[in-house]
Amino acid sequence: MPAKLTLFPGRGVSRHFVFYEGKNQFVGRDPASEVFLEDSRVSGRHALFQWTGGGWLLVDLRSKNGTYVNGARVSEVPLQNGDWISFGGLLGRHERIGESEVEALAVERTARLSATVDAGRDLEASADGDALWRSLLSTALRLSGGARGFAALFGPPSAGDAVIASGYAAFEPMDERFEEVLEAVASVLKTGEPAVFSRKAVDGGRRRPTVEALGSGAAAAVPILRASRVAGVLVAEGRPSGGAFTQLDLEILQTLSEQASVALEGLATRPRIRELVGARETAASGARSFLEELEGRLMDLVRASRETAPSQSA
Repeated sequence: MPAKLTLFPGRGVSRHFVFYEGKNQFVGRDPASEVFLEDSRVSGRHALFQWTGGGWLLVDLRSKNGTYVNGARVSEVPLQNGDWISFGGLLGRHERIGESEVEALAVERTARLSATVDAGRDLEASADGDALWRSLLSTALRLSGGARGFAALFGPPSAGDAVIASGYAAFEPMDERFEEVLEAVASVLKTGEPAVFSRKAVDGGRRRPTVEALGSGAAAAVPILRASRVAGVLVAEGRPSGGAFTQLDLEILQTLSEQASVALEGLATRPRIRELVGARETAASGARSFLEELEGRLMDLVRASRETAPSQSA
């Protein structure tokens, strides 16, 4: 029976590797490793998944930062289904899976990419800006598995020409949890590149987490570009059913953002929507709504990025 190793980095996308019976697998920062990990906490030859004839023995290869299984440092240990592993702080999960599940992984990828292409065509065919923005967010969350998120379009002289959010309470406070989401948005504005993280994975994986906990702290932000400049951002966060966001999830979000950018070019008028989907809660008079707070924070980030842009290009 094959095995699957799923990695949950604190920053970056989740990845998985499938191991087949009868073959040993080296793990490390050495590019020749079967499981190549570009992480400074991982040694060149960090560990070995050794096939024993009935399962895998995990052997630490005198790594600098150690190998941990379910929170305990090990030199070698037989792996059980569902064991959590830390390679010097990079968290992973070992599972035994059947051949049918291996095939299902490939089928799922193909199906989701096909659905993304179809959704992209629908976005390109949009004639109404507000409808485009609603469709972009709902499609992004559905295809990436995100529990909540938002899409924002920035235009001079202020941010927030279009802001739509889903999955938040009407008067939800922006606590420490949301600060990292805003840091991801700031990174997108600065670099023009996607930003992906999972808060629960940052502790190094020396405590035994759950996939649900990892997913609840996951977020992905991708830019929406116009004329090669960041004109907006698409954010998905919370993925309790599947842990951290994967490379496939990121590809889906990037494809949808690209299609939205193409669709925007064909619209006579820009979307002007400001909406929090599905929120019915009320608060005392004078309380600032989540959407108002979100718009204000996004405007601050956009202003800051535009103020630093000249010095960066000089």
